[in-house]
Amino acid sequence: MGDTPNLNPQNIPNYLWQSIVVTVLCCLPLGIPAIIYASKVNNALMQGNQQAAWQASNTAKMWCIIALVAGLMGGFLYFMVFGLALIFG
Repeated sequence: MGDTPNLNPQNIPNYLWQSIVVTVLCCLPLGIPAIIYASKVNNALMQGNQQAAWQASNTAKMWCIIALVAGLMGGFLYFMVFGLALIFG
């Protein structure tokens, strides 16, 4: 019972704005699934399927994190490679 999420529809985040931000600023290919799953949260809530809404919410959150980490790592590698090229080139 402790692992069951609170099934109050107002407590289910959709992560839509976070998905849009990581798609635009971090990693387009990995942000698209985040937007898709974020939009599924509201659709599932409108159908009354709170379990599906929670699953879509958790999946959207996961893709947001993956896109953010990939974008940060890509940016870091980009600046490292071109920074070293400027220094040693």
